[in-house]
Amino acid sequence: MNQPKSRTSKATRKRRYAKGNERLAQILARLYSGEVLSKKELAQEYGVSLRTMQRYINERLSHFPIRHEGDRFMLDSVADQSDLSDEEVTVLELLEEMSRKQGREFYARAHPLLEKLRHASANPFYTKLDMEDIGPKLDEAILIERAIRERRVVECRYRMGEEAKRIEIKPLKIANFEGFWYVIAQDARNNRVKKYLLRKISDVTVKEERFELSEDLEKKVHNAANVWFEPANDPIDVRLFIDAEVARYFRLKPISPTQSIIGEDADGSIEVLLQITHPMEIIPIVKYWMPHLKVLEPLKIKEQIENDVRKWLEE
Repeated sequence: MNQPKSRTSKATRKRRYAKGNERLAQILARLYSGEVLSKKELAQEYGVSLRTMQRYINERLSHFPIRHEGDRFMLDSVADQSDLSDEEVTVLELLEEMSRKQGREFYARAHPLLEKLRHASANPFYTKLDMEDIGPKLDEAILIERAIRERRVVECRYRMGEEAKRIEIKPLKIANFEGFWYVIAQDARNNRVKKYLLRKISDVTVKEERFELSEDLEKKVHNAANVWFEPANDPIDVRLFIDAEVARYFRLKPISPTQSIIGEDADGSIEVLLQITHPMEIIPIVKYWMPHLKVLEPLKIKEQIENDVRKWLEE
């Protein structure tokens, strides 16, 4: 007769969870410092099987730009690509909160590593906008992040003006646009995709009810260039000229995941093609980078920018 398996105690699970978070912070710090790591050597270092380490890397580092070469793995283009994406910053913020809850000793070791990753982000072509402090809303962000992973409906309070209303949403992503934190979600009443400011969300409850996310909608949300995106709209092809002075920046940090380089001149200038769902996804970007960026197509967006600039000069 088989003996029933003993249940793992809560204290044991907590220790394993804390150890996993510490291990993740250490590996990330080494990757962002430029190290090329070996899965086999890491397995020996942490006293786990090679299969366990491979699964750990595939699952826990899936949000980071990792390049695998056999047993070795590294941060993709670590020599040039030092800017953290919004998604990577979100992951680091959540790791910071998780480490804080593991106790003072663990947090004292994890916090310096996470800070090192944040401050490693720099780019000679662009000064980042100040990012809204996510600290006061970390509890809400963690609950929503869990709901996103598990595809669960969220009930919360959302402040609109002077009043707050109870709403139900199907959260798709937590994103940072122009320095502000948003929860991209479907309104549970009609499945319309909306952008909710995280700072206005409170009293979050993750419900048992699950929802399905189509591959098409997931792709559209992933491809969003900024908060102006409208997934209900048909995509618009935009062709841009980017001069040599700033082309390197847009090679390293594309405007959107849909960006592709379709031409390159001898002087280093490039022509790129990307897709948007709303003109304002690209217009503010072109204006910010004038005169280095020019819209070639569509003509309607090109003329709108020219008219806006002309009016501004005439005032």
